[in-house]
Amino acid sequence: MSQPHPATSLRLLNISSLPEQAWKNGGGTTREVLCHPAKSGYESFDWRISLAHVQTSGDFSRFPGIDRHIMLIEGESMSLTQGEATHLLHPFKPYAFAGEDPMVCLLPQGPTRDLNLMLRRGRAQGSLQAWQGRSAATTLAAGTHFLYAPKGGYRLQTDTQSWTLEAEQALTGSSTHPLHLEVQADSADAVLVYAYIAPHGTN
Repeated sequence: MSQPHPATSLRLLNISSLPEQAWKNGGGTTREVLCHPAKSGYESFDWRISLAHVQTSGDFSRFPGIDRHIMLIEGESMSLTQGEATHLLHPFKPYAFAGEDPMVCLLPQGPTRDLNLMLRRGRAQGSLQAWQGRSAATTLAAGTHFLYAPKGGYRLQTDTQSWTLEAEQALTGSSTHPLHLEVQADSADAVLVYAYIAPHGTN
């Protein structure tokens, strides 16, 4: 494999190898995938990516000052209720909400697994999306990237490097300039989840 461009640092990550922590209320478990600054706690992180197994319905923990993005990875649906408003979360469709808002989670069709992107307001911003069966070139803006294959496989290639992602693997890292990426799905139903965090100081 060729050496990475000096302005780009990307690495493979095996999601299943990350430690899993049980919730205090017994309602599920969480794997912390990435956090910045590294090893910072809930009160001090700028941004955080995690995967959660949700076993039972219940209230979401509140995170004042945090913009949250959630995406269902496994399971048929998750119902999120805030006051009189209810949003039905479907697989690989992101939903954003303020972390300080009271949110009740209901699991009408059983346990689920979801990806969470948390961004401290005023210190980080980003987005969450998913591509299914995508085979095309794309350009990623400068910043931090998390490309995760929860279902099926993908081949990814930059101008200088290439990777093969199997199910439950991710490619993560940062680039100081826009990154040209060739994306090739192994099958029509293969899914690639992309979380993006903008460079610090971006308006």
